[in-house]
Amino acid sequence: MPSLPAARQRLPELKVLTATGDATSIEAHLGSQVTLLNFLHGASCPDCVSQLYRLQRHKQEIVAAGAEIVVGTRDTPEALAAFLLSTGRSLEYTVLADPDGATHRRVGAGGHTLALVVDHRRTVRWVMHWSDRHDESGYQMLLQVLQEAGAARMAEKV
Repeated sequence: MPSLPAARQRLPELKVLTATGDATSIEAHLGSQVTLLNFLHGASCPDCVSQLYRLQRHKQEIVAAGAEIVVGTRDTPEALAAFLLSTGRSLEYTVLADPDGATHRRVGAGGHTLALVVDHRRTVRWVMHWSDRHDESGYQMLLQVLQEAGAARMAEKV
């Protein structure tokens, strides 16, 4: 199994599918500054569904820190589409399908939930098995990491 990406390592090319079954890549959905990139099992996992809604609750803070949210699940496009339809308009960020798990394996997520902070150059700034820290204090730590990464990006522009 591949190891987790290390901080300052470039994110590999990661092919996924949209909920409509169209081929895309994680890179095509990265933000212009910083992206919180989560890898979850999918809509059949109650803890993962809880995390999807928790991300939505913290979305305003995450965006205020200068970041976008992208989630990759192990769902099929059909299962992902059905789940997203069932949520109505409640998830306001990108969720992509990795049905064969190739992308999850490529980043070393394996059977874990993984969170990465990736900058505009596809450089990993932070990585954590999110299942270990998905509580509120974990989100405060994550927001701090996002703010620092966003501030570094703004400093580059000056």
